[in-house]
Amino acid sequence: MKKLMFAMVLLFSVTVFSQEQKVDYKKIDNEVVQATYYFADNNTVVEKVGFFNKEGKLHGTWISYNEAGKETTIANYNNGKKEGDWTYFKEDKVSVVTYKDNKIVNVDTKAVVVN
Repeated sequence: MKKLMFAMVLLFSVTVFSQEQKVDYKKIDNEVVQATYYFADNNTVVEKVGFFNKEGKLHGTWISYNEAGKETTIANYNNGKKEGDWTYFKEDKVSVVTYKDNKIVNVDTKAVVVN
């Protein structure tokens, strides 16, 4: 019985960790590569899209989506550091966090009014 339980736990663990996230890379030029990540449980739905510089650091605008395809975050990087405005979309509010050299310098949150 113990062997059967061990085998079931092992099989479950392998199944859970075997889901790999699909990623597509597209070379834009010699300086930038665009990466598109898909949800692990549905590799046809985009989770996030962004860019890497030639050093492999996050660079430029990154956009994250929920499983319904709506934007959840618009982020900006400069050579791997958070820079500029990051916009977070929630059901009832939008928050804009401003970064300078990887540090938060301002946070502004506004309620979303739906008529």
